[in-house]
Amino acid sequence: MSVVIKFEIKGSIEVGYVLFKTYEQIGRNKLACFQRLVGGLIEPVVYINGAALLMNENALNDGMVAWRVPPELELIVPEHFRVQEHKVLVGPVILVADDGEDFSGFHTREIADNVLR
Repeated sequence: MSVVIKFEIKGSIEVGYVLFKTYEQIGRNKLACFQRLVGGLIEPVVYINGAALLMNENALNDGMVAWRVPPELELIVPEHFRVQEHKVLVGPVILVADDGEDFSGFHTREIADNVLR
């Protein structure tokens, strides 16, 4: 099994929102797992050295919640995701391994975490 990092905001206007960071295991059918984790078709946000940040390509149209990027993602999210002085993403996003040809999960949590350092 391999692992990806998922960032997802949960809550409501009435009770407030909280950003969750979880480690999700990826099975054999990577594409189906990635699409399930982002809630739709995957779209790369940014490619990083050995990794990629993926989101749902229809997140905004599907009415998913926009959220301010946390400090650990600030340096990797591109500037064109900036809205009123803050970088934002919409819906769940996942950090996956990228070998230049294919996306996959990381072999360990530690490897995934090192990408964000």
